[in-house]
Amino acid sequence: MDLNYRYLFVFLLITFASCISNPPEIKWSFTDQEVTGNRPKKENGIKLDVYVDATTSMQGFAKNSSSPYGQFLDQLETSALSAWKNADVKYYKFGESIRPIDRAEYLGAKSDPGFYHEKGIFMKTYIDSVVKRTDTARLSVLITDLFQDEGDVNTMVEEFKEKCFANGVEVGIAGIKSDYKGKVFDVPGFPKGYDLESAERPFYCIVFGNIYNMELLFQALEAKPFVKEDHVLIFSPHVIQSYNVTMNKGKVPGLGPASGTVAKNLYNFKMSSDLKEAKFDLAIELQRNIHCPDFSVGNVEFIAFKKSGVDPKNYSKDSVATEELTLDNLQRMGNKLTGVLRLKNEEGEGNYSYMAYLKTNALRGLKLPVWISEFSTDKPVPGTSSSSKTYNLEKLCTALLVANASVTPTYLSKFYINIFKR
Repeated sequence: MDLNYRYLFVFLLITFASCISNPPEIKWSFTDQEVTGNRPKKENGIKLDVYVDATTSMQGFAKNSSSPYGQFLDQLETSALSAWKNADVKYYKFGESIRPIDRAEYLGAKSDPGFYHEKGIFMKTYIDSVVKRTDTARLSVLITDLFQDEGDVNTMVEEFKEKCFANGVEVGIAGIKSDYKGKVFDVPGFPKGYDLESAERPFYCIVFGNIYNMELLFQALEAKPFVKEDHVLIFSPHVIQSYNVTMNKGKVPGLGPASGTVAKNLYNFKMSSDLKEAKFDLAIELQRNIHCPDFSVGNVEFIAFKKSGVDPKNYSKDSVATEELTLDNLQRMGNKLTGVLRLKNEEGEGNYSYMAYLKTNALRGLKLPVWISEFSTDKPVPGTSSSSKTYNLEKLCTALLVANASVTPTYLSKFYINIFKR
């Protein structure tokens, strides 16, 4: 055989052998949208629908134009224009039904008692009728006292779940205390309601849309003295704005850093084929969305998925849930999480890749801010401080947390580990 052909034959043989023996590279999508959401580009304008609860119990807020309630109605459009260059605002009054109104009639709600006595509207608050009209293309703002009986709460939660959360519509609530002199209805034990005069009865601005536009509106409103930053709550699966994961292997013989795919929150390690276990020190820096519920570290769950690549002929692009990667001793200090990752991989040579999430428990993972319980009562009694509070507010918000989590899990972080066993 000619010498040149021999060299070519040997080269091809070596190349073919290496192609068979080298495990395939494993790839993921490397997106963190499950954690942080997909932030859209800010638009120059916003479409804004404003719904004012025109039932009788709201009349007590129409005391004077200079009250926090009056100022809020006055400043809502101004706040929108400070967040966007232009705002297409439409106004409605609602209760038993919904009716479009012009801006002059809307502003009349600040001090005109007649606004709250329109036949076919004033008797009952059907918030679910407004919920059905919401979508992500615009912001819908609902102004109400949120006084709901037991049946109303259950109906509202189901409507929010089906019409909002299941369709990507997020919900925010701002609680604002204002002067009040009127009659409060829908109270157990008081079928005809009770008279109340108070300097701090809450009304609520409920906003429907996407969290990014919602944040812009709330930030603009918080520039006013009557809207407090710590009296805002947003129900969204995206409680984290950004995060950064660091991982250290410690001193483990047979385990070391490796070159490989470069991506955010991805770590590559080479590992001796006879090494079956390893551990890593994990640290995660979080930037929380301050308007979203905080999480309880004791109710954070860890889940992992695995892809394996032993040889090109035995390679699945699909991931499977795995218990080979576990997390111990998770602790929280401020917005930093730390823990110990433990890996148990008893397989031989190959490429093994793990994708891991930290997520909150659907029932107990998130906790309401303190102001919700401070504004809420489960038994309003005339002549006591509870008479100014909102009936069933805490129950409603707790149920909304669970409903939202049942539709879309709340993830706190996501990261990857590549293990190259040789």
